[in-house]
Amino acid sequence: MISEPSRTTVHRSRLRYLSFVALLPIFVIALQLWADEPYARSRDYDLQHSKIALRFDVQQKKVLGDVTHSLCILRDGTTKISFDSVGLTIQSVTVNRSPAKFETPWGKLIVLLPAPAKTGDKFEVAIHYEGKPAKGLYFILPDKDYPDRPKQIWTQGESEDTRYYLPTYDYPNDRLTTETILTVPVS
Repeated sequence: MISEPSRTTVHRSRLRYLSFVALLPIFVIALQLWADEPYARSRDYDLQHSKIALRFDVQQKKVLGDVTHSLCILRDGTTKISFDSVGLTIQSVTVNRSPAKFETPWGKLIVLLPAPAKTGDKFEVAIHYEGKPAKGLYFILPDKDYPDRPKQIWTQGESEDTRYYLPTYDYPNDRLTTETILTVPVS
């Protein structure tokens, strides 16, 4: 026969266990909802190299850019290439040096290919753009409180804020080489 204090202890242990088991799925779901993208993205292309040329209008806190992405198609039948791009004005796009049609729904730059591509096809996508980044690229300038502050421009795009100053595949499941050319004011 189990004494009364032992029944209470067993009952409390079961209650704690059942509470834990019941709450665990809620915590797992909550973590997935908080993540920007809880699973690695599926990709239609492999970004292999990006040649990035940036100029700056420091007083307007504006970036003026040209980027050429070299990429390789991963899926037969690919008809468009999607880049992450937030708050950037896309002025022109070329695919293999020919003008390309493009769309800019919120948060994306979608470049239409002239014909469905095959796995292994290679493309060079050149994008001319400008924008005033809300994140990722920062302008530190003198102001009334700090008139002698040196002018600075710096970036912190990892892991998903590069899209605010550069149209690119902005998710950390693709590796590539880069070449960056920065043109800054003399002063």
